[in-house]
Amino acid sequence: MNILILNWRDTKHEWAGGGEVYISELAKRWIKMGHKVTLFCGQDVRGKLPSEETISGIKIYRKGGRFTLYLWAFIYYFTRFRKNTDVVVDVQNGIPFFTTIYCRKPKVAVVYHVHGKQFFVELPFPINIVGFIIERYLFPLFYYKTKIIAISKTTKDDLIERGFKNKNIEIVYCGINGKKQNASVNKFYKPTILYLGRIKKYKRVDLLIKIMPEVLKRVPNAHLMIAGWGTEASSITDITMRSITRRKVNIIGPVSEAEKKHLLSKAWVFVNPSIGEGWGISVIEANLYGAPAVAFDVAGLSESIRHGQTGYLSKDEKEFIDNICRILKNKELRLKLSKNAKKWANTFNWETAAANSLEVIKRVARNG
Repeated sequence: MNILILNWRDTKHEWAGGGEVYISELAKRWIKMGHKVTLFCGQDVRGKLPSEETISGIKIYRKGGRFTLYLWAFIYYFTRFRKNTDVVVDVQNGIPFFTTIYCRKPKVAVVYHVHGKQFFVELPFPINIVGFIIERYLFPLFYYKTKIIAISKTTKDDLIERGFKNKNIEIVYCGINGKKQNASVNKFYKPTILYLGRIKKYKRVDLLIKIMPEVLKRVPNAHLMIAGWGTEASSITDITMRSITRRKVNIIGPVSEAEKKHLLSKAWVFVNPSIGEGWGISVIEANLYGAPAVAFDVAGLSESIRHGQTGYLSKDEKEFIDNICRILKNKELRLKLSKNAKKWANTFNWETAAANSLEVIKRVARNG
């Protein structure tokens, strides 16, 4: 079976996140199962990635920017992909590729999360209005009968609330990269709070810098580490340099896989102050390496964190600070949460995710 994936980015894009990991990990395994996979996505911000490339057996085509790639996907579909495609995987990153209008091949839509108010946080006027209208009204209208793969129950619930039928939505949870962790690792000497992920407005990384003075009142030797990259990286650096707690904050920038594992293994607590996620791959990765997580009780994160067992969910900023400090100050609690977190993370694997998603695709392909 020839599978064509239309996605906003690929894993080499400098702003790639959990969504790109999700698609890449599934696609690599679909290939091992005997299928052919082609991925069309946008070019990197700096435009330095090859326009065509094969990675892990996936044939990748890159064309267009943040918004123009949708037009290029339409052009490439008719000029390069249509004749050799059996099924299309249309990945919705707030805005779908609208393949239901021009493509007669069997289709599956993948939805990470419903963005909603994130459009107004991330995008300027009037683009935010356009994005909101497309997701809220046009996506349900044009994809009402399309089979959808959602990556969490919260995403499925949000889709149903927007008018999609329960029977048309299948949940396929993320897997996890990394080996099962048994031996304990010595943590950083200082109580360390770690954020590792994309630095975007809706992720609210600036909140971590804002709350540091209060955290330091309770845990004077606490230290905040921020790893990752994104559109707000320069702003976060500027805010940090102007903060009175700047000597307690370390901005690392992009990290390699080896560096990521090192940081996650050594951190005392992992934090995600986002206003909402589809699931929270970063949380599960942190759990795998023994780092309990603290976040807000929002979509996605409310499902990836088991409150009181693998970390804590917070209803407001005060509780967010309380939960972080509780973990930093209580070694017995940290060890308990860490042990539970590892067990929780090891219940997820990409082989199961790939098999489940491929079964959905096969059913759609059979039904035409």
